[in-house]
Amino acid sequence: MASWNEGPAVKLWYPAVYIRDDEFEINSTHGYEYAALILNQPIEDEAWMSKICKNATLTVCADGGANRLKESKVDIGYLDFICGDLDSIRPEVRAHYEKQGAKIVHDPDQYSTDLTKSLKCIKQWAEKCKVERLDVVALGGIGGRFDQGFSQLQSLYSASRNQSLLQGRLFLANPQSICFLLSEGKNKIQTPLRPGFFGENVGIIPIGRPSTISTKGLEWDVTEWYTEFGGQISTSNHIRNDFVEVETSEQVLFTIEFDTTHQ
Repeated sequence: MASWNEGPAVKLWYPAVYIRDDEFEINSTHGYEYAALILNQPIEDEAWMSKICKNATLTVCADGGANRLKESKVDIGYLDFICGDLDSIRPEVRAHYEKQGAKIVHDPDQYSTDLTKSLKCIKQWAEKCKVERLDVVALGGIGGRFDQGFSQLQSLYSASRNQSLLQGRLFLANPQSICFLLSEGKNKIQTPLRPGFFGENVGIIPIGRPSTISTKGLEWDVTEWYTEFGGQISTSNHIRNDFVEVETSEQVLFTIEFDTTHQ
């Protein structure tokens, strides 16, 4: 693989921006507008979710996620959309948010999930409002039932290859961790090990197909290391730098834990 030199070919990632405090500065020229997407999963930490929704440009519930929101004390400010096939949202919850001004988007397609339907809705809003880039943070990601977790990973993978679903990048997050797909080639991820941001545990997992990876900034760095399910995969590695570099021959799932001691 090529040597590490930061340049246009290096894809930069700043996942800390979604849980930032006002005083936290991101070394990026991108403004990082994002949509907070509330999934139909139990809300484990209301303060954590409120923090992410507070800084979002757009807040959306995926169908039954509106039920979860209504039952909680999460402070989102304003709910913009409820999207999905609407087979889970309770009538009184729908009426409540409609009265507050939320737009209801019904998509009856039974071959896509409410997560995918919501991504379409967010993408259409971004295009209509001429928002050049709008990332999506799916709250409650990889939580709940196993089959739903795998469905979310499938949506993450398919959305990265479908321009009709995203105007930016997709992140799956819960109060314990955040995950996203690193692109083929060179990636540089900001990983501040400071109170209220990230813990040290990280994983790099091949999704879809095997990959060869090289890393910098981890306790156990590797060089041109072949990884695949049924063989070697990198889990429970430890961050040792404010930036982690990953070069990969294929897309890989990057997971990093939040510092839960200061949430």
